[in-house]
Amino acid sequence: MAVSNMILAAAAMSALFSLDASAQSARTTRTRTAGHYSRNSVVTGANGKSASYNRTANWGNGAYEGSRSATGFNGKTATANTTASVAAGSASRTTTATGPNGRSATYQNNAAWGNGAYSDTKSITGANGKSATSTVQRQDGSVTKTVTGPNGQTWTASRTRTQN
Repeated sequence: MAVSNMILAAAAMSALFSLDASAQSARTTRTRTAGHYSRNSVVTGANGKSASYNRTANWGNGAYEGSRSATGFNGKTATANTTASVAAGSASRTTTATGPNGRSATYQNNAAWGNGAYSDTKSITGANGKSATSTVQRQDGSVTKTVTGPNGQTWTASRTRTQN
């Protein structure tokens, strides 16, 4: 269910971008500098109504922040915001998408590694507030994957490699 909400938010953003052949004007401004990117596009229709798409991204010192927003001719807006970081032995990313109805879904991914061990947790929370999580842990030839569904039910699978 949560994945479908993220897809729905993406579809809503896509629908907001669809432009009519009767557009009277279109303007795009881009800025690129070290560690920064921005884009702002505005289309004005024959009826004087406008639709816009904005994207900004900033990065440096192991961190990233990015945002996207789209406003349709109907005045409704959808957004997606991402933050990410990487450091020695870890990386994380969070993206929150909000549809034109104001409902949000969030995707998170956190990974850590070092001394022969690795852990990766991914979770998604839908607009209905329900979450699903998947965690993979590897160490010394053993791999364990644990999945928790939005209903709270958990499944675990493990395997171990033996050295001959």
